[in-house]
Amino acid sequence: MKEEPLRVKLVEYRGSTSVFIDAKVDEEGKFVVSGQDIGELPEQHFGDSDYEYWVVVPKDEKDRVLLALMEKLYLGDSKVVSAFMDLLKSKGIQYEFGSWT
Repeated sequence: MKEEPLRVKLVEYRGSTSVFIDAKVDEEGKFVVSGQDIGELPEQHFGDSDYEYWVVVPKDEKDRVLLALMEKLYLGDSKVVSAFMDLLKSKGIQYEFGSWT
């Protein structure tokens, strides 16, 4: 049986122009952020009620994305280790912690 790709919903807005944006790791290990706008704005700009778009990061660049996101989220935060562990716990992600005194 094929495993489902890892996916998170980033935006789910419904209105005159609805916007849906997801991030996922696809079956080939690539990191993909993709979206779809439906409604008035795509119709006005493109003559079609549906506009789809995506950014694909190759599998071998995912580690650089991870580091860039860590920097963006935690740069200058002296409590980064605790905050990061809290994030991992809240998402059920396994990790190890070590320290010396």
